[in-house]
Amino acid sequence: MNEDRWSSFIELWDKQKYSEAVNLRYFDYIYGGTNVLNQLFRDASNTIPSVGISFIDIIYDYLMVNPAVIKTIDFSKKENLSNFFTFQQDTETIDFDNYDEITRLEGNTSEQMIALELQGKGHEVIFQEKSNQSGYNLLVDGYPFQVKCTKNPSDVYEHLRNYPYIPVLVNQELIQTFENNPLVYGTEVSIHTVKAIVNKTIQHAEELSNFDIPLINIALASLVNGYKILFDGLDIRMAGLNVVNNVVVKGIGGFAGKTAGLIMGPVFGPAGVVVLPMFFGWAGAYNGKKLTNYTKRIYSFKKRENLKNDIILLIDKVLNYLPEKISIREQCFNYSKQQIMNDPVLTNIIFPLKDKYNEKQRYTANKAMELEEWRSHVISKKFNIEKDVKHILDTVLRSQVHPIIFQKELHNVGLSYKEILKL
Repeated sequence: MNEDRWSSFIELWDKQKYSEAVNLRYFDYIYGGTNVLNQLFRDASNTIPSVGISFIDIIYDYLMVNPAVIKTIDFSKKENLSNFFTFQQDTETIDFDNYDEITRLEGNTSEQMIALELQGKGHEVIFQEKSNQSGYNLLVDGYPFQVKCTKNPSDVYEHLRNYPYIPVLVNQELIQTFENNPLVYGTEVSIHTVKAIVNKTIQHAEELSNFDIPLINIALASLVNGYKILFDGLDIRMAGLNVVNNVVVKGIGGFAGKTAGLIMGPVFGPAGVVVLPMFFGWAGAYNGKKLTNYTKRIYSFKKRENLKNDIILLIDKVLNYLPEKISIREQCFNYSKQQIMNDPVLTNIIFPLKDKYNEKQRYTANKAMELEEWRSHVISKKFNIEKDVKHILDTVLRSQVHPIIFQKELHNVGLSYKEILKL
């Protein structure tokens, strides 16, 4: 946590300079792409463009995930601001010697962390409100998900037996175990981090009236994790894997599965772990066979057309979903806006929040136009498989559509490309 900027935010808020406070930059981040590679490995003197996360980004995303917090906090008191990023449990109802109670608290903490990570990636996240609704606890881009943050894979298997049609979001330690399961999606959240947060809080909780999980740190860390992926895009994420595996020349089937799953699982889901290495040429080989100029010349027309058709279907799947995403975001914002307008302090930042909402809606609309342009390009004679597919997949990632929506289409793209590589 950036203590200096947090203190500056608190000071401005206490002086009722709300707009100035929320526009304060919390976190600076260097843009991904070749500029970052230049900075890391080549000429450090290059001027690197950067982006940042302001407090309005953090507040907007947190309110979209947790609008109910508005009714529980007096935002006019600066000492209460840290409670904005806290979820509380009455200590009188907690038996700190009860393993099941501690497990429940860890579960609640992991749900918050995963929800905020997904929100940071641009997904629309809603907590399940009906206690009688079994099988899921989050809606992500309109799809139900169950969160399982655990050391024990059997917890995930049990859920899949009971709810075979409801996908699961798991902690990073379980990604490798379920790498090939189409219903299991990885996250960046670690079970060790969750346990450390809960255990540290328990040490002080017995002296207090409330058990407060410090979500200010969780929120910032989780949101930043999500934003980083969008800032970097695919190039940097995959460059990291290439550096680790720069001497590997074996086929995709046996290609450093653990590393691929950890890096790609949280981004493109199960299908991405298999498909993306082919397009990004990790280690430059498939079954030890490079895609040479000669191989390019002998592409069969039919196989090339099959791949183009599957890419178009992938683009169409994402394009057809984007209006629904815009609608879900509108519903979430309107619900939160009602709560905000009823709060005498938060109503002072309604315009910055509206600006952030409109910015996100414009962003999604712009991604739709980019995908439309790529669709036209795929149909044209200028389409280049090796160069263009990587950019198309990067645009799909930045469209902020959860990979569960296009898993089948992405898988089919991989199958078609694999047929070409067999030539």
